[in-house]
Amino acid sequence: RLLRRDMYQRFDWVMRSAGDASKLQVCDVGCGSGRFVSVLAQRGARVTGLDFAPQMLALARALVAENGVAERCSFVESDVLNWNPAEKFDLVIAIGLWDYVAEPLGRLEKIRQITTGRFLSAWPRAGTWRAALRKRRLKMAGCPVYFFTQAEVENYLRQAGFSISSIDVYGQLFCVEAIPLAPK
Repeated sequence: RLLRRDMYQRFDWVMRSAGDASKLQVCDVGCGSGRFVSVLAQRGARVTGLDFAPQMLALARALVAENGVAERCSFVESDVLNWNPAEKFDLVIAIGLWDYVAEPLGRLEKIRQITTGRFLSAWPRAGTWRAALRKRRLKMAGCPVYFFTQAEVENYLRQAGFSISSIDVYGQLFCVEAIPLAPK
């Protein structure tokens, strides 16, 4: 909890920012093991978890079943770039996704297409003490990881058609709330 405090802070930030989730249609892009999916469903949202890793989706399905909210959740095995849902979402979150995306713009543009309300995202900050250690550790494991400056995050979001409402810094992370601009 001490060394990774920002992970807990980003979770709290998402839950605070989501507010009353009882009437929301939510999409968690890169849902991983389903932690955010499960809690948002417990708070009354209907949640779609999207991830391209079948092992992560298996963990997410087990978690929502264990927490008694499976009927409020659906899961899709896909990269957001290849996904064409019929519905749009009041709230879209992408937490822990950008760490592993070299070129975010295409995915952000796709997220913009499915977002009718707000978009919450957490971005690993470039130039922090932990960034260099994490990059080296994950490179040895064969997993590239990416870090961003605030200017880069703002630029990507604006290019994708979002207006930034707020940017909060929690430890090694930028936590960004944005809303989609009207299509041009």
